[in-house]
Amino acid sequence: MYLSIVAVAILRQLSLAIRVFVLLFVLSGIATFLTITFGIVGSGRLLWIGVITLALIYFDLHGGFIGFALSLLVTIGTAVIYVTGSAPFVAPELLVVQDTIEDWAGSITLYVAILVLTLVPTYYLIKRLQVLAHQATAEAARAHLHARQAEEQAQALAQQTTQLQQTEQMLRNLVQSLETPTVEIGDHVLLAPIVGQLDQQRADTLLKRLLAVVSDRRVRQVVIDVAGVPTFDEMAAHCLLQTVQALRLIGCEAVITGISPAMAQTITTLGIDMKTITTARSPQDVLLRQL
Repeated sequence: MYLSIVAVAILRQLSLAIRVFVLLFVLSGIATFLTITFGIVGSGRLLWIGVITLALIYFDLHGGFIGFALSLLVTIGTAVIYVTGSAPFVAPELLVVQDTIEDWAGSITLYVAILVLTLVPTYYLIKRLQVLAHQATAEAARAHLHARQAEEQAQALAQQTTQLQQTEQMLRNLVQSLETPTVEIGDHVLLAPIVGQLDQQRADTLLKRLLAVVSDRRVRQVVIDVAGVPTFDEMAAHCLLQTVQALRLIGCEAVITGISPAMAQTITTLGIDMKTITTARSPQDVLLRQL
């Protein structure tokens, strides 16, 4: 038992080829012992077929031919021993029934035929399996490469998406600042021209921006010019009212300029109360009033 444990421990430190060689050596020794001891009626030849098959699997044709040659030499040598009767270690009843050249010639011929019928399909099967294994390995390598490329592309797309989001946010901030620019046209007087359609979202942005600018610059008056607004409806009017009221709460007067005749007619038709809102024809009129 101790020797077996030591042998296993030593074999585990060796390479696969050396371990297979040791295994084939041990099996060949057992097959030789069975062949010589029991002759034709023994299981030595079957074990030799297994040894040759293993040699063919691990060492290709060279190993198979060497195993076949060794098994044939052992079988022929055993035949000589049995035919000449020079085998005192063999039981007499076995030696008597295997003492003719014809028996051994037929046995060897049958053994070679079995080897050929067994090993040729086995060899082609092994080659086919090796080809399939190489193909599977290549496919796995290609799949791994494609997966890695896909992962790299996904990371690149994620980075591009992040950059695009950052750029989009910067553009939004820039657009918001450009949609309603604020220009100082006098002492603590700020001009905020509105160009384009005025909706609820834009009105909220306008209100936040004006409140922040008025608070930071300590502006006393804001001139909101609506000459660039193409259409003026009830919602736009209410948005302006809210903006004016919010600016008034923080101590800033708001003046609406640039109201066109069409806008005035719309406001009158809708019945919107503009009494609380200071208006003027243009920003220049507001400056003239101050003067």
